[in-house]
Formats: sequence, structure tokens, C-alpha cells
Amino acid sequence: MTSFRLLLVEDSANDAALVTEALTQAGYRPTTHRVETLDALREALSTDAWDLVLCDYRLPRFSALDVLGVLQALGRDVPLIVLSSLLSEEQAVTLMKAGARDCFSKDRMARLGPAVARELEETRVRRERARAEVDREILARASELLITASLEQEARLDQLVQLLVPKVADWSAFFVSDPDRGGLRLVALAHPDTARRSLAMRLNDRFPLDPQASAGPTHVLRTGVPELVPDVRLRPEPLHRDAVSQRAVAELGVRSVVNVPLPGREGPLGVLSLGTLGERTLGPVDLALGQELARRAGLALENARLFQEAREAVRLRDEFLTVAAHELRTPLTTLRLQLGTLLQRTEVHHLEPEVVTRLERSVRQVRRLGTLVEGLLDVSQLSSGELSLMPERFDLEELVAEVLERYQAEARAAGCELRQSPRLGLWGTWDRLRVDQAVGALISNALKFGPGRPVEVDVGRAGAFARIQVRDRGIGVPLDQVERIFERFGRAVSSHSYGGLGLGLYLTRRAAEAHGGRAWAEPGPGEGARFTLELPLEKESRE
Repeated sequence: MTSFRLLLVEDSANDAALVTEALTQAGYRPTTHRVETLDALREALSTDAWDLVLCDYRLPRFSALDVLGVLQALGRDVPLIVLSSLLSEEQAVTLMKAGARDCFSKDRMARLGPAVARELEETRVRRERARAEVDREILARASELLITASLEQEARLDQLVQLLVPKVADWSAFFVSDPDRGGLRLVALAHPDTARRSLAMRLNDRFPLDPQASAGPTHVLRTGVPELVPDVRLRPEPLHRDAVSQRAVAELGVRSVVNVPLPGREGPLGVLSLGTLGERTLGPVDLALGQELARRAGLALENARLFQEAREAVRLRDEFLTVAAHELRTPLTTLRLQLGTLLQRTEVHHLEPEVVTRLERSVRQVRRLGTLVEGLLDVSQLSSGELSLMPERFDLEELVAEVLERYQAEARAAGCELRQSPRLGLWGTWDRLRVDQAVGALISNALKFGPGRPVEVDVGRAGAFARIQVRDRGIGVPLDQVERIFERFGRAVSSHSYGGLGLGLYLTRRAAEAHGGRAWAEPGPGEGARFTLELPLEKESRE
């Protein structure tokens, strides 16, 4: 026997009995509700879901056309079959045009079984297609919502549950794992009745779910296994142990429930619950939708958690770098001054050349440490805002010559010859310290990766920009690493082989961008690399 929900619009009890008998003989066992007025019809359509409406053609105060009008006004997708003792062909045509699925005489009840079978099957297919479209729309909107980084976790979950009501369920809730409570905490709830929603929130605060329950959200959290309960009234064990909380749950009017876990890397992060009220029930299709939605929500929450942890780790690292750089700056300054004083005394006391060489080498290393410390401070400054500039007017070629002079000792140690293009003078207004750091980083980089070979430095104009190019003939830069090497702490080779913090090129690009210019690299594996720094010229300089 096939069951379905039948709404019978009929004022005759005898005719209603005949309809029920004909359906039973055809192999159906309908759950029937009979109405005799339009008000009763509207109430039945508003409170319950029906699979079929059977209607007499003419009743004392209305006709089947009025019934069709009510169905259409309420937007109910329920097929209607009209039965009548007297029905002309013209009336049947009018009814079919108005939306009736079939019309025939009560004297021909043998047609009822096949007509019902056809309409139930067509309705099933139509509703499945409509439901699939609804599911696709919900998942699309959920995905769009979950990738919105500006929303906090609980705000996202609250908007997610709103998507499901009332298209999929009558109410929906998100629980998140709460170790302090030993189970779950309700963080989002969508319910059509404001009073019942408030009751559910109070119930959760007053009577937390039993962490060791054999069913329900806490059981799903503990086991990671989804749960479908078509009728909670048949649940063998209540979710709450005390009678007060059990009565409170009963007042919510819950009929059918789906509970699915939100997957995380280290176990479920929470539980998504869907439920219905009254006669509406949930099935495998709803369980599948809940699982897919929970999977996406769990992935988004896990990513948000990992992002927050990464951001906190970066914050702690930058804070450490700032403190360490400030702590190192003072002793390095003292050491540099002491070494400078000793070098000055060598001219008076005529110390051995080896001692002088070692002092000069110590000064260079202290200067190098100072550059690294200043780089750390610059990185800390960039983490909290833009790089500050103090512009002044100077000759760029003269500054490059000064930087090259400063790196001559390091170049000799690396076996490199530093070559500069002929100086013609190129004036502009830039931050002298930042440009000095940027040029120094490019030269230091070339000496590090191209030892034993010449390094060429060219200064010139390129349209509205001053251009500095540093060319080495070292190991070059792989094509897939030309952008990575300009990232903070980015490098194309192992730090064990070449050392450094991976900050020089990053600060070079940021200094260029702060001036309105740019910095880039041109790869040439096996043939060295060329790094270019461009800085905007003043209008009068360009002319």
C-alpha cells in the first residue's frame, strides 16, 4: 500500500467514503483530511504539506475554480483533481485551463487510481528538480558567504542558518565545540517563531546537552557520524535527562531532525542541526545537503582558525624583531664607536699592519650587523604602516659612487671588481637614506651571488625615471623565483648556503614603491642576473 497525504474538499461524507474506498482498491493508503469551506482549506494549506487535492466541482458556497484560486494565491505546488456528478465538457476545459490536473465524473471512480499515480509521480519529479535547484542556490550563497573574510565566525554561522529556513527546514542551528562546557555551545539559531527561538536559547543556557548522550548533537560531535531522525517522538532516549528540560523541548514542537558534524583537521569543530515542526519531515536528501554545507562551513572555519593563528604568529615575530633590533642597536653603536677610535689611534701609534687589517675587518662586520638591525626595524615599521620618507635633493650618481666605495673592501674579499658607468650628474629629490639602503642591498646581493666575477653598476635616465641597474654574473635567478625574492624573508636559495635574512630586496622594492618607482629582476640562470631600481625624476630634471 502506497501512503500519501490527501486534502479532500468535499461536503458529502458519503462521497468522501467512496473516494477513500476507490483509493484503497487502487493500492493506496492516504492520510486524509476533509474540509468543506474555503477558510478551512486555507488553514490546512498553511499549516501542513499535501501531496494531492481532490475536490468536488461544486460546493454550497464555492466551486473548484475557487479552490484553484486559493492554491495559486498561496503558491502551493499541489496537483488538483476535480470530481463531479455532473460536469460538462465546457466546464472541464475551463478547469483544465485554470490549472486542474484532471477532471472526471464520480461515476467513473476506476480512473481515480491511475490519475493519482500519474500526479504523484509527476509531482515527485517536479519537486525533486525544484529541490535540487534550491540546494544549488543555497550552496552557492553559502560558499559566497564563507569566503567573506570580513565576517567573524559567529556572524558567518548566523547567516548560514538563515539560508536554510524555511526552504529546507523549519529551523536550523549551529553548535560549536566548547571544552569548558564539556560539549557544545549554541551560537546560531534560525526559527520562524521569535518566542520559540528565545525559548531554545534559554533552554541551551539552562540545560546543556548531555556530553555522553547516545544520540543528538553531542553524540554526533563525539563520534563524527551524522544523524537523521525522521520522527523525534520515536527516539528511544531523550536528549535531556530531567523532566523540566524534556517538557521544554516538547514545547518547541520538533518533529524531524538532521545532525551533521563540521569536519576539522583534529576532529569535529561543531554540529549543524536542521529540524522541522508539525507534520513536515526530513529525509536522505536533507541529510546530504546538511553534510555538504557542514563540510564547507567546517573548511571555512578551519581556514579562519589557521589564518588567525598565522596572523598571531606573524605579530609575535614582528614584535620580537622590533624588540631585538632595538636591544641590538645600542651595543652595536658603542662597538662601532670604540672600533673607530682604535682605528684613529693606529695612525698615531703605528700598529702592525695585521692588527690594522683585523680592525678594519671588524668595522666592516659591525657595519654589516648594523645594516641588518636597521633592516629589521624597517620591516617592523612596514608591518604597521607605510615606509616613512625624508626627501632631500642630491646627485644620485654621487650617492651610488659613495655606496660602491663603501663596498670596495667587501668586493675585494669576494674577488669581484665593481664597475660604475661614467658619471655625468643626475639630480633629484628622494630620501637619501632609503636610496642608499636600496643601492647597498643590490650591490651586496650581487657580491654574495656572483663572487669572483665583475659587478657592473649603471646609472642613467629612462623617460621620467632615474634608473640604477646592477648586473652580476653569478648563479642567476630562476624564472619562477623572480617575484618571490622581493617578498619579506623571501629567497630563491637555501639560507644555509648564502646566509642573510631575505630582507634586502624586499626593502629595496618597498623603498622604490614609497617613492613612486619600482624594482625588479631579470633572470638569467647560469649567466647572472640584472636588478633594476627606478625612481621618479622631478619635472625640471626630466626637462
